[in-house]
Parts: sequence; structure tokens; C-alpha cells
Amino acid sequence: MTSHNGALVNKPSKNKPSKYSFTISVLVIILLSVISYFNIFQNEFVWDDHIFILENPDIRSFSNIPVFFKEDVDGLYRPLRTLHYTFIYSIAGKNEFLYHFNSIFFHTAISILVFFIIFEMIKKKWIALTSALIFAAHPIHTERVANITAGFDLLGIFFMLFSFYIYMKFSESGERGYFFASLILFIFALLSSEEAITLPLLIILYEFCFTKEKTSEQKSNPLKNILKDYTPFFAIIIFYLFLRFFALQIFGRSQEYLAGNFYLTMLTMLEVYAYYIYLLFIPLKLTLFYDIKAAGTILGLKVLLAGLLLLLILFSAIKFRKNKVLFFSVFWFFITLIPMSNMLPLQIFMAERYLYVPSISFSLLASYFLFKVYNFAKEKKKRILAYSIIVFVILILAFYSSRAIMRNKEWKNDLVLWSKTVETNPNNSRAHDNLGFTYEKIGKINEAKMEFEKAVELQPNNFRALANLGAIYAKLGQYNASIKILKKSIEINPYHKTYDKLGLVYLDLKMEEDAIKQFNAAININPRYAKAHNDLAAAYARIGKFDLAMGEFKEAIRLDKDYAEAHYNLGILFEFMKQNEEAKKEFEIAAGLEKKELYIKKLE
Repeated sequence: MTSHNGALVNKPSKNKPSKYSFTISVLVIILLSVISYFNIFQNEFVWDDHIFILENPDIRSFSNIPVFFKEDVDGLYRPLRTLHYTFIYSIAGKNEFLYHFNSIFFHTAISILVFFIIFEMIKKKWIALTSALIFAAHPIHTERVANITAGFDLLGIFFMLFSFYIYMKFSESGERGYFFASLILFIFALLSSEEAITLPLLIILYEFCFTKEKTSEQKSNPLKNILKDYTPFFAIIIFYLFLRFFALQIFGRSQEYLAGNFYLTMLTMLEVYAYYIYLLFIPLKLTLFYDIKAAGTILGLKVLLAGLLLLLILFSAIKFRKNKVLFFSVFWFFITLIPMSNMLPLQIFMAERYLYVPSISFSLLASYFLFKVYNFAKEKKKRILAYSIIVFVILILAFYSSRAIMRNKEWKNDLVLWSKTVETNPNNSRAHDNLGFTYEKIGKINEAKMEFEKAVELQPNNFRALANLGAIYAKLGQYNASIKILKKSIEINPYHKTYDKLGLVYLDLKMEEDAIKQFNAAININPRYAKAHNDLAAAYARIGKFDLAMGEFKEAIRLDKDYAEAHYNLGILFEFMKQNEEAKKEFEIAAGLEKKELYIKKLE
């Protein structure tokens, strides 16, 4: 029996594992996944959960679905992910439990997929199971699983790996139904996460490594075969890129290279790749932000050492290419890191969450070589060594799981997360900025001011830290300094929330016309920013433009139906205009929303 491209398919082995054996394997994977991440249920919303969930009015109504497909969210185009947010929000609201369940569910499902993918690839159940268990427990994944927002990215990764697995089934059986199912899942994956764009390259890698034989035509012209068989996958990518970059004009979250230009950024990424490999082997001192200094020259010691390490790895994979597992694992690692390589500028050089899919290669390679040693020991009748390998695997899994549990605790709430991040990265501007924002929320104004000042000192062009510092100065009554700093932040980056902050300062100074200009500027940048509409309405109400105020309050509520402050302000306006019934309704809605918030806090 041959596959669609002439490859000989392995005949079912007489020793093929039973369904019962597979069921036990899956249950073990589920158990370890849950054990490793169960304590995230104690955690609150943290970091960008506030932006993408708590303060995101778009996810509060399914009527916004067309918006998901036409607009970006903070520079990201992931409409199916946003739809997934909306689905969970429609059930859970602002209660964390279901969000954490979503993260654990998809991480567990992906871990099971890893098991089936590797088994399908090499037909070795114990290697596949150990690989999946290493993947399930590895603490490098805490940033994907413990962080609620990053947990939603797992939807796209699940579709991507599921598409890859279904393609493997097509490659083995030649059934066209599998092929079309793989294409559909690939589309779902792309609309959920940009990481999926590497899937066609992974499919080609799989065919190269694990297709047993090729026809003479395929051997003579492999490029022609690739273009012929995989055109639909590349056509989907071309359409996706056209839709995103040309039709919708969504380019990304950053337009400038972190090191100043492409060349120096790529040199810096050599160090980052080497650091990634280190973290996979030794996942200690994990942190949310990493202080990566941009490379200045190719002759830098770190750049040279990192480059030599990566060349050695690639050379070894190519030299020993007959070892298909080694070759496949090495190139899987590098291919899946392409979207995070800063070839197109990103906001950061590195992040642990970027290792989620690449770590599959580490899990496979580690399991493969451990069993190589185990089988060698058995053949040589060295029982002590064989048993030592088994004990070593168990200890590694216990170590990974315990480290994951410990790391999960650092995501308990914003104060714990940012205090820990500042502790591990004292020179990171973003960490100090976020810690300052956390202090501000809990009323520690002086502590917040110190953190914002430190953030600006470390990175003078950190526009978010400047905006937060400007807002703090206003709270302390230092209005001139506040306005100056907020304007400086806007010069660096005309961010809609900074305009809104500046408008509120002018409102405090009773400079309503200037405030109105700033609120309108915020709305021009982001028409869906409900807070700016609410604040603009308050400014209109102060100068007696009640019809305009009414319209803006209603627009804020239309954008965010759960906006308690806007309902309350609209009630005050109705009351002022002697429309008491309407006022009563708005006050009741506002009170109900506030009670709901208090109830959720009690549940926490």
C-alpha cells in the first residue's frame, strides 16, 4: 500500500498497542497536565488580561463578530481568538474559573495531540508517551497556561497541530477527506494565531523525514513535487497575508526593529535562540520579561558563541540526517520559531511563551535519546543502567511538574507577578511600569510614582510609563508637570489612552474645551474606546451641551454594555433633565453591575 505521493506505508505491526493501552496513556497525560497546572485556579486576572478581557467591550456581545474579522486588536489579527473570548465571556463574565479551565483544557488537549503526532511519526508508544509527558509538565509553558490571555492563543496552536496530525493521516492513507480537513483546520489556525503560518514548512519537513520511499520523478525534482502537492496550503497563506497587510492594513504591534535595524536585530536573535535552548534544558529563574541587550557587532563574544552553538546544532542535524528524529526535531525547533524571530519587528526580543510549539522538538529529542540509552542498556543486559533511565525520567517529570506549580504561584495577582518580575529583572522598564500601575490601583500613590520614575529612567522613550507618570503627577496636584509629561508621551507614540489621560487633567483644571479636544483625539484613534466617550460626555455636560453629552454616554454604553460608570453618569444626566424614570433605570443597571463586581470579588 502506498501513500498519495508513492510512499510506502508501514504495515500495521503485530505488536501495535491496544486501544486500552492508548487510553491509559491519554489518562496519564491528562493527570500530569492537571497536576502541573491545577493551582492556577487560585489566580486572578493579571497583566494583559485587563486589556483583552476585563476592559475589552468588544467581547461582550456576539453582535461584534463582524468587527473581529475587519479590525485588529492592539495590532493583532486573531478574529477566531476574539470570538473565543466572547464565547467564554458570555458564560463566565469576569469570573476567572472558566478562563483558567479553558487554558488547562487546551494545554491538555495539545499534550495529547503531541502524543498522537509523535506516535504516528515513529510508531514507538513509549517514546511518544514520554515526549507528551515532558511537554505537558515543562515549566516553560506556565506563561501560556497560567496567563489567561496567553491561554487563548492555545486555540490556534491546537488547530495548527490538529491540522498537522490530520495531514499525517492523509499522507499515510491517501484519503482526500483528510487533506481537505487539514486545509480547513489550517484556516482556523491562521485566524486564531499567526504562529500557524509555519505549518506548510512543517508538513514538508515531515514528508522529507518520514516518507519512506519516493518515485523517480519526485527524487529528480523535489521542488516541483512540493509546489504541486502543497499549493493549497501556500495559497491560503498568500490570501491571509493579502487580507491582513493590504486589505485590512494590519501590520503588527511594532514598526521598528528593536536593535535599530534588521541586521543587528538578527545578530541579537542568535543570542536569544541560544538562550531558548538553555531554558529548555534548565528551566530555572523563569521570568515574564528578559533583559536582552541589542548586539552591536558580529564580533561580540556572546554573538560569536551563540552563532557557533547554533551552527554546530544545524551541522550535526545535517551530517546525521539519516537519524530522522534528530533532523526533524532540530528543524522543527527553528521553523516554529520563525514567527518570533523578529524578522518582522516584534515588541520584545524573547518570551517564554514563544517556546510553546518549539518545545515539542525538545520533548521528542529528549525522550528519543533517553530510550536509546535504555534500549542499549537492555541489549547489553545492564539492568542498573536501564532502571536508572526509568528513575531519571520519573525524576525529570517530577522536577518539571513541581517547577511549573511553583511558577504558577507567581501569577497569583498583579502585585505578586510584577514584584517577582522586578526582583528577577531590576533593570526592566516595563516591569517597573506595570508594578507602578498595580500600586496605583491599590492606592499606593507614592510607591507607584517611584516605580514609574524608575521605568522612565531605565527607558526614557517608554511612552506608557510616561503616561502613567503624568497621570500620577495629576493625582498629586502637580498639573504642569503632568501635562508636560503626557504631551511628551504623545510625541513618542500618539496612544489613545494617553490622550484620554491628558483630557482628564484638563477636566480637573476646568479647561473643558481643551479636554474635549483630547477626548476627541482619543476617539479618532480608537472609536471603540468606551472610556473616552464617557469622559467626553462628562466634558460636554459641564459646559451645558446636554444633547451631545447624552449621545456620548449612550455611545459608551453601546460599546460596553457593562460600563457601570457610564450608566451611572447617564442616570445623573437624566435626573438633571427631570427624566426620573429613565434616571432610575440607569441607576438600577449601574447598581446591578457594581453588585455583580462585588459578588465576583467575594467568590475570589
